[in-house]
Order: sequence, then C-alpha cells, then structure tokens
Amino acid sequence: MSVGKHLKSKFLTGLFILIPVIATIYIVYVIISFFEPVIGPIIRNILFRVTGREFYIPGTGFLLFVIVTYITGTVASNYFGKTALARGERILQRIPVIKTIYGSVKEMTEAFSSDKVKSFKETVLIEFPFKGRFTIGFVTRRLQINSLNFCAVFVPPTPIPTAGFLIMVPESELIFLDMSVDAALKYLISLGRARIDFSCEKTT
Repeated sequence: MSVGKHLKSKFLTGLFILIPVIATIYIVYVIISFFEPVIGPIIRNILFRVTGREFYIPGTGFLLFVIVTYITGTVASNYFGKTALARGERILQRIPVIKTIYGSVKEMTEAFSSDKVKSFKETVLIEFPFKGRFTIGFVTRRLQINSLNFCAVFVPPTPIPTAGFLIMVPESELIFLDMSVDAALKYLISLGRARIDFSCEKTT
C-alpha cells in the first residue's frame, strides 16, 4: 500500500470514529450554552437570597435541566401527569403563533419516538425518487383505493430520518424485506455503512 493510500485510509477511519464523538460533544455544548445563561442567573439569585453570598458553580444549569427533564418524564408517565400536560397543551394550542411553533416542534420530536417507530409495520424497497432507483421505506398502513391494494410508505432521508415523504404505492410495486425497522434505521443513519442483509425477501 502506498503512503498516500495508507494516510487516506487511516484518516477516513479516524474521521468516522471522531465524527459521532465530536457531534455528541457539540450537542451537549449547545445545550449547556443555551441553558446556562438562562438558568444560571436564576440559580445565582436564589443562592444569594438563601446564603447571602453570590456564587455559582458552572454546569449547575445543565444539571438542573437534566433533573427537570427526568422529573417531567416521570410525571408524564402517570395518569395525573398526562392529564395536566394535555390541559397545558390545549392552552398552548389556543395561542396564535405559539400553537404553530409548539405544534411543529412537538411533531418533529415525536417523529421517531418509540410509539411512532412501532407504527412502522414493514420494511420495503420502493422505487424513489424515480423509476430504476430504490430506497428504503416503511409501511405505515395498508388500504384499498378503487378496489386496489395500496400501502402508505414513509420514506425518510439520511442521515437524520426525522422527516421525509409519505407515498401511496400499489402493494404490487413494493419489494418487502425480511428486515427489522431498527436494522433499517441503523442502515439509514450510518449512510449505508452498517452491514445489512438485503438478500432475504418475502413475497406478498
């Protein structure tokens, strides 16, 4: 192997290892940078009133965010919490502009929650974006249109499959794969680098 190929190979290997690490660190940094200026002064003011001294430990805002997020998840898991959140959402949905922003953000964050992923019934290959080219899709529903069997297929983009296209396709034009939804999502997120077996197909 030449020096150039060796350097290129090792560089790409290191790059693919570092990208997830750097992305994770960056996301955590963005979260901290967002919450620290907002929560920091509040905590500093509370501590000053309680202790009579003004001090603040960097990172406390982020820690408080983690705690509040955990408590919110715990509360939302029971009946009373769900009821309270539902009432709060109804109030937000009555406020102009706010209801649009909140609704859009909520739909985006819920797009790939565990309940939504469970709605993906089967993994298929679909001709998209034009004939002769195939991509992975997920069947979300089967239905009949003019006595013909159709499938509603969600086609996500890569590498962040949080949005995409919903396409109505005749069932006969789909290639059904013997592949779990989790495996297909892993393949999409990895930009095709994950080892997935496409040879096992099932006919319908």
